[in-house]
Amino acid sequence: MMETKKTKTMIWITMVVLAILFIVTVILVGYEHIISPEEPIGMKLANLLLISIPLILLYSSIGLVLTAMRQKEVNGKINPGLSNFLYYTPRIAGILMIIFVSLFAMDVFTEGGNFWEQLLGFVIHAAPSIILAILMFFAWRKPVIGFIIFGLAAVFFLRFVFDADFGPSNFIMFVAPMALISGLFWINWKWKDFSLKS
Repeated sequence: MMETKKTKTMIWITMVVLAILFIVTVILVGYEHIISPEEPIGMKLANLLLISIPLILLYSSIGLVLTAMRQKEVNGKINPGLSNFLYYTPRIAGILMIIFVSLFAMDVFTEGGNFWEQLLGFVIHAAPSIILAILMFFAWRKPVIGFIIFGLAAVFFLRFVFDADFGPSNFIMFVAPMALISGLFWINWKWKDFSLKS
């Protein structure tokens, strides 16, 4: 009984800390949009919402992993509800991350050119998302594939971290969420006895 109360308190504290970190990160990453006087309020909110997508995935994945590890440590198993969450979270988060990455391919339609040039530019810019989406189909049933592809995607996006303009933001918005999705697939793969069977 005492251990259950202690576990619930630890989970609650973890979630509050992660929520605070989320808010602080949104403010830090979106600071340029927040302080811009010429950017309309609607555009500021839209940009902050877009910034929030990978950050929600990042911090909720951290919370899920910590909760699962704590439950496994204390009880030797994970309850069925959390097990379902562990099964579906990397898959849904992977799809959301693919959609998020593909949004950046849309900028080719603002650069001008004829329809075919824009379409070719879109396909080239969306290639990482298209490849991830195809591989996600296979990762749905085989978590080891998800572990590998999102791990490689994190390494692929790591090259943008060393760009002077977007370094830390790219790490927080692309590399860390993809690495955590990879970690969640790894948990699905390695903790077969503790998670929902596919």
